[in-house]
Amino acid sequence: MASATFRATDAEIANPERGMYVWAADDLAAWTQAQADAQFAAGYRIVYTPVRLDRYAGEALPRKQLDALNESFATARRAGLKLIPRFIYNYPGGETGYQAAQDAPLERVLGHIGQLTPVLKENADVIAYLQAGFVGAWGEWHTSSNNLTLPAARTRIRDALLAALPADRFLQLRYPPYLMAWALQAPRWRDGSGASRIGVHNDCFLASSTDVGTYSEDAATRRRERDYVAALSAVAPFGGETCNPADAVDPTPRGDCDDILREGRQFGLTYLNDTYYRKLFHTRWEAQGCLADVKRLMGYRFELKALRHSPAVAAGQSGDLTLTLRNSGWARAFNPRGVHMLLKHRFTGAVVRITVASIDPRSWLPGTTSESSARFAVPAGTLTGAYDVLLALPDGAGSLAGDVRYSVRPANADDAVRAQGWDGMLGAFRTGTTLNVL
Repeated sequence: MASATFRATDAEIANPERGMYVWAADDLAAWTQAQADAQFAAGYRIVYTPVRLDRYAGEALPRKQLDALNESFATARRAGLKLIPRFIYNYPGGETGYQAAQDAPLERVLGHIGQLTPVLKENADVIAYLQAGFVGAWGEWHTSSNNLTLPAARTRIRDALLAALPADRFLQLRYPPYLMAWALQAPRWRDGSGASRIGVHNDCFLASSTDVGTYSEDAATRRRERDYVAALSAVAPFGGETCNPADAVDPTPRGDCDDILREGRQFGLTYLNDTYYRKLFHTRWEAQGCLADVKRLMGYRFELKALRHSPAVAAGQSGDLTLTLRNSGWARAFNPRGVHMLLKHRFTGAVVRITVASIDPRSWLPGTTSESSARFAVPAGTLTGAYDVLLALPDGAGSLAGDVRYSVRPANADDAVRAQGWDGMLGAFRTGTTLNVL
């Protein structure tokens, strides 16, 4: 077997669907292509996108609103970004005005979700995760002016949102008790249930003993809720932002490096707001020396360890491949992603792309090393000769699979001696091995 081993790197690597995020704008409609391009250039790969529906709380969404939303998703696609949308009917400006915030009646919300369903399905390729929104102040599922947080109403909204998304996309809710009411035990990975497609966005992560109302004031109940969310993060994405703890009953933020490194791993932190609340968190992490670690470890982090494959395969025939890889990040990859072998002819430079369908990167669990074995087929008619072997992890959506900006770059060092390194033009890692096509 042809074989290679690889060296890991500590470098921060911008990869899709994970890491620090920034806002598109106060309303997605105000986001420009220039802003999106600048965010990508600054190293961001996910962008939080509030979508304001205030003016339509009493009426159906007009065609122009749906068209504008489609164009905003196209902006993300052109920039190489993915979005975390949240649809909201209000955005109170202060910590007291939220109690008077108005949302929409249940049937209007369901009607809007029905109108948005084709848009969400058509643009699911650039939706990283969908936050539930719609309900209450800031779309955070509290203080609803239309009683949308009552069990029957919130269940109907949940079901409508799950139906609006493709089955391989995740919804996120703000409050753990709602999830626990729907499923007493944390679901298993992709068990077919709606519960296995719903994660938590904690918008006061680390801010107080209750994370400012995220968890119960009762210590025993709070412990059960936290344990539930920690278990759920193995199944569905967890992310959000830190916040100002001033409104907490017991404002005791957990802002030290020990706190974020412990709880980032415990809760499988996949993404975090880079701009809020920096004073008590990001600034402290930087001063204490762990901010770089936090940025590296959020979400998945794939390190190639070893590769073995058949040294020679006849065109039209199959060979064997074994890939050993470590996920040193805090979470798994949640959305579909491919594994491709790229064969680059030593003399002509022609590239042959081979899909290895039996290996699913979503199965590479955080903190573990996985060995995956598969068969690969060299297409009939492939030119004979020696080929350099590269490994690519492209986006699972056909619309993005050919866009190298959405390919995952493994956390491995370039090594000229071993002929290993990242090929930015192909969005693939040169393994330093050779395959002879006969």
